[in-house]
Amino acid sequence: MLVACCAAVVSSAAVFCHAVFLTDTAAAEEPKTSQSADTPAPAATPEQDIEQQAEETKPAEQPVQQEIDGHVWMVHQELPIVQPSLTPEQAQDVSIVVNKSDHVLTLYNGESVIAQYSIGYGSVAGAKEQEGDKRTPEGEYTICVLNSQSKYYLSLGLNYPNANDAKRGLDTGLISQDEYNEIMSQLNAGQQPNWYTKLGGQIMIHGQKGNLGGQTDWTTGCVAVNNAVMDILWKYCKVGTKVTILP
Repeated sequence: MLVACCAAVVSSAAVFCHAVFLTDTAAAEEPKTSQSADTPAPAATPEQDIEQQAEETKPAEQPVQQEIDGHVWMVHQELPIVQPSLTPEQAQDVSIVVNKSDHVLTLYNGESVIAQYSIGYGSVAGAKEQEGDKRTPEGEYTICVLNSQSKYYLSLGLNYPNANDAKRGLDTGLISQDEYNEIMSQLNAGQQPNWYTKLGGQIMIHGQKGNLGGQTDWTTGCVAVNNAVMDILWKYCKVGTKVTILP
């Protein structure tokens, strides 16, 4: 009787140990599906790099009141002024995108961001409609004039009004058919369009007025940057450079 009990106990222990061994073996052999912390993440695409860079350099939109040249302005946070990642000789496909809501001018070479800078613009919100409304246009433009004698340091003149602006002006009666035809002829020839109609004109990317630059919205419709930024843009931009202005 005692021998039988001992044999049963030994047999049960052997079964239990065998079961534990199988469980541990199965756990050890289970394939690992989670990525190791040492495994490098997939490389970002060029488009993701551009988006990440733009997001990292985007200024926080928390304007504060500040006195500049005797007047109180709502001032937004400014980006640091840095040199573009390519030299003017390396950047052969330059374009500009102005984002009004973010107060950022982005300098591109092809699809690659090579620099970003803070901007100010018209003191009245919205897209320009007519002369004297103090609004900055929105749309697709090109640089048509380089002015080294600007009263705001240096300036790059834009071909506002463009074809869309001219059509709107004709449809709303702001300009005549003759003025529309003149503007379209000048645009088609790559020339400066008539800046002296009721649509307004002389829209520039320009430098400072005193201490007013790219930190606040103080212009009558132009895009303003600090003089140091204007020096950079002057080296990279030429007649024909594309400029997109977003709301």
